Amino acid sequence: MRFDLRASRRLLGAGLVLLLTLLLALGLPAPAPAAALIGSWRVVDDAGHGWGLSLFEQPDPAYPSGWRLRLNAHVPGVEADHGRPLRLRDGLGGAWTLTNCSDEMVPPGDAPGEAPVPAGSAQFDVAGLDPRPSAVAPLRLELPLAGGESVGLTLEGDVVPALRDLP
Repeated sequence: MRFDLRASRRLLGAGLVLLLTLLLALGLPAPAPAAALIGSWRVVDDAGHGWGLSLFEQPDPAYPSGWRLRLNAHVPGVEADHGRPLRLRDGLGGAWTLTNCSDEMVPPGDAPGEAPVPAGSAQFDVAGLDPRPSAVAPLRLELPLAGGESVGLTLEGDVVPALRDLP
């Protein structure tokens, strides 16, 4: 028996169209499109703790569109302040403030307290990064923590050009 790749592709495409048609006929929403991801990096704060940094386009139509910067602690017990903005500075005199939009990390419409924002994560709107920073100067981030403190992170390497080149 011989495998026909073209026929298999046509069958798969027809199956996907049928599935979407069925979902719409039943009144179920179609799957959300995947977020456009610019990249993910591992960065280290002043205390030597690891963080994950991601730049992505907000995929959920329930929230305002735009690019987001998300930080995820790689150490337990760290609690981000989900009400304060992220502050950035560069060595060239530039300073920016990014609005905290950590509430976008939980599904919209949940009653308060049902789906809490993850304590060790924070998300910010990159729209505040205007004008864009220099692609060659390191960026200093001051991430607000619960209790009024903050933690500093220095971004270097390919993270800074990625921020600079966001659409």
